[in-house]
Amino acid sequence: MFTKLELINLKTSFNTAYPEYCSQLDACTTETELLETYEKIKEDAFAKAKPYLAAGDDPTGFPALALTPQQYNNLKSATGSNIKVYVTAMLNQAQIIQPSFSVGQTVATLIGGGLTAIGTIAGAAFGTGIIGGMVASVAVAAGVTAVTVAGLVTLIAVAIVAVIIPILYFMLKPACCFVLVLNETNNQLTWKDDYNVHGKPIGHTPHISAAIDIPEPIPGAGKYVYAGLVQTDKRDAALFGTQYGFTYTGDVGKYNVNFGAECPLSSIYVDNNCYCEIGSTSENSARQTTKKNALTYSATSTTPKLDTSIKCNSASGYVAYYIARVEDGSLS
Repeated sequence: MFTKLELINLKTSFNTAYPEYCSQLDACTTETELLETYEKIKEDAFAKAKPYLAAGDDPTGFPALALTPQQYNNLKSATGSNIKVYVTAMLNQAQIIQPSFSVGQTVATLIGGGLTAIGTIAGAAFGTGIIGGMVASVAVAAGVTAVTVAGLVTLIAVAIVAVIIPILYFMLKPACCFVLVLNETNNQLTWKDDYNVHGKPIGHTPHISAAIDIPEPIPGAGKYVYAGLVQTDKRDAALFGTQYGFTYTGDVGKYNVNFGAECPLSSIYVDNNCYCEIGSTSENSARQTTKKNALTYSATSTTPKLDTSIKCNSASGYVAYYIARVEDGSLS
């Protein structure tokens, strides 16, 4: 769980960045009113971000996140409460950015939070720049310029609404799962489908770009990994939490990677848990979560050469955080 100071800091940052959203949520007096307000805020955030999406982006999807090499290292090695800390701190830093920020201020804030780009347009511009020999800060600036600071703020809001609001307002209410998917392969991961045994899907990142490995002594050297967000919640007034599976395809549909995440309302039978496999289905991964009831899980394939894994921050709690990884050895 979060400490009191951590929650105060999150709430302060959220109120500063999104005072209108904060006042609407604070004015709610019942759980039903809170849930209805949350749905309206999500609709508003998605609508404002729509003009800054690339062709083919899902207008109700979450933006991809491009990570700094240090943040990539932090996330892939994180365990336990650090999973929650790194995911939330990254977005908490990003929400500091305001439309009035200069490109330089925005670049510094992004990099300070472990990010190099947010969204397809900025991510593509950053990738082109870093591959073309730009130093990292200049490539990040190219991404910010491509989407504009104002556009970046709207994309950040979509991620904040998904991850930060449930922490502040639903910690003891709906069961939520947030999965950060790291694409450590040399090809794009594309969303295929999902399946809920219990609960409902909230959103996902439709495309996660291939990782970029810039060797020394080339300017900007480092391993730059892109990540996606996937969220599932329990259904309103349901007696069960959420039990969920989802699938990404890689190498233009040549393989499927499947992940499962479960956050029950009660730990009488199972805890928060996760599961992964290769070449199966979203439904099977969803159903295997309860059967395995594991905090970490991994799977390996030789044809194609793949390693997948997923880990959860804690067996308890009504908001569960996961880091899922897809590797093909290209970053070794």
